[in-house]
Amino acid sequence: MSVRDLLPPEVADILTEWGISKLFPPQVEVARRGLVRKGNFVLASPTASGKTLAAEIAALYDLLHEGKCVYVVPLRAIASEKYESFRARYEPLGFSVRMSVGDYDSSEEPLGRHDVIITTYEKLDSIIRHDPAWLSELTTAVFDEIHFAHDSERGPTIEMTVAKLIDSNPDIRRIALSATVANLEEVSAWLEAEPISVPWRPVPLRVGAYSRSGGVILWEDGGEEKIPRRTGMPEVDLTLRSVRDGGQVLIFYPTRRSAVAGAFKVARALSAHTIGFDRDAARELVESILSLEPRTRLLEKLAEACRGGAAFHHAGLPYRARRTVEEAFRRGVLLAIAATPTLAAGVNLPARVVVIKSHKRYDRTKGRQAPITVMEFHQMAGRAGRPGFDEVGEAIVVASSRKDAEELLREYSAGKIEPIVSKLDDPHKFRTHLLSLIVLKSPASARDVSTVLERTLLYIQAGEEVVSRLIPPALDFLVREGFVREVSGGRLAATMFGIRTAQLYVDPVSALMMAKASERLLSVDEKVRDASALHLIGLLPDMYKTPVRSRESPEVEELLEEIEPLIPPEELPLEVTFSWFSAVKMAAVLRARIEEAPEALIEETYGVEPGDLRS
Repeated sequence: MSVRDLLPPEVADILTEWGISKLFPPQVEVARRGLVRKGNFVLASPTASGKTLAAEIAALYDLLHEGKCVYVVPLRAIASEKYESFRARYEPLGFSVRMSVGDYDSSEEPLGRHDVIITTYEKLDSIIRHDPAWLSELTTAVFDEIHFAHDSERGPTIEMTVAKLIDSNPDIRRIALSATVANLEEVSAWLEAEPISVPWRPVPLRVGAYSRSGGVILWEDGGEEKIPRRTGMPEVDLTLRSVRDGGQVLIFYPTRRSAVAGAFKVARALSAHTIGFDRDAARELVESILSLEPRTRLLEKLAEACRGGAAFHHAGLPYRARRTVEEAFRRGVLLAIAATPTLAAGVNLPARVVVIKSHKRYDRTKGRQAPITVMEFHQMAGRAGRPGFDEVGEAIVVASSRKDAEELLREYSAGKIEPIVSKLDDPHKFRTHLLSLIVLKSPASARDVSTVLERTLLYIQAGEEVVSRLIPPALDFLVREGFVREVSGGRLAATMFGIRTAQLYVDPVSALMMAKASERLLSVDEKVRDASALHLIGLLPDMYKTPVRSRESPEVEELLEEIEPLIPPEELPLEVTFSWFSAVKMAAVLRARIEEAPEALIEETYGVEPGDLRS
């Protein structure tokens, strides 16, 4: 439907300038419901269906009427992608666009000068903790990939960030987007928004399961397709099937190591089966990757794979390398990418075929391999189908036998997507966010605290009784450990210790450990002081954890002799003691970093990749 038939004239004029003459169904639905000019909404619609533009037309209307918009995403990579897109669109219109994803100990007052602010949930949370004046000036908030509220690690932060923003600015317009929301009504109730579900896809999706034993794809419509076993590796044979007809393939592997190995398997197969691709462009891509600084063994491996028309993609790669791979894939220089599931988390990178190598992955919360959820499957499957290039997109999960293939097809094709469920009831997460809330409201009354908590998804789903049970033990901890104190009138005031803990965006347990260690640090022999301090940092709950490989054990044990524990093991929280040995390795990594050792050497010596080193 024409933009001029549905949109306010001033918005329609700008979309026409952008070369957009017709709206996709999700955009049409937003316009038909009168939600361009005003109103909150939660839009659930498949990947590539036009969700972002649906949010943009509403935000653009507000901007044209002296509004200010914050666009919130779960990952820095998505923030960078949106920033480049929005800057190209909005700055020619006279609107200032700014991205903020960095320092967590900053109020970012200068952001108030900008019209469109793109940030991550964690960064917005840190900004709210500093309470800048411009938060009250925001008129529109877009919460992208809102299903991340279901994530056990990051979900509580997303949920509390949304709740605190709405509390600080009750009139702010709320727009939430996701491809996978089973409990749309519940999520909409949380955001006091209108639910919109549009299942339309620009490219139809066909789901199948490949039986390794039978060498056949079982399709959801009952059809079957025999696949030539050219290599004996299911994901590679499925890739060859697609690229021979001009398609591109995304292969999802459960681990980084398997993704790297998979890229080389595909590259060798493309060469062995004389699959044609632009080798001159591939050589230019290789040179571009090798020119990135600092040059590491991981980048050399990536360049080697790209020479054969395939690449790997995971969070251990430097950001610029990931972007280079993504752009090469969009231009058709690369025929296949072997990736970890992080690529499915919002980055715009469609392919004709998505292959899911394994339906299991390591689940840290369970401490074992576990099947991926239906939601995770559809996040990956959503990348299948290139608008304007493919008549149909295909998502294929690999199974060991026909029986398993039939079961997986039932589970992931016909199975219901799991609802988004609050994870704020985790006591450790809850007390961290309770502290930030008390700091924000200090001196806070019980009503101040409950008012914000009533704006959470947890309150909507579990009710007042569950939320009220979480408060006493968390508050007892915060008062006992000196983060919060009781003042007159039964109010709660954050101490300086509590304020800085919240502003520095660290776990209260980390703050306690650092405070306790600092009391003993100067009494430790100067020769081992630095190593002991670095080991303590490696133990902090906030710190990145890296396992110790068998070949590293002698070096780690040698460094262990240099360390005098700043906190006796018996005084450490139980969850921290499990990382004692890996913290020694992290101390070695940190020392190498401080001494400006080349990243290539750190990667080679400790297996810590550039993307992890910089994150």
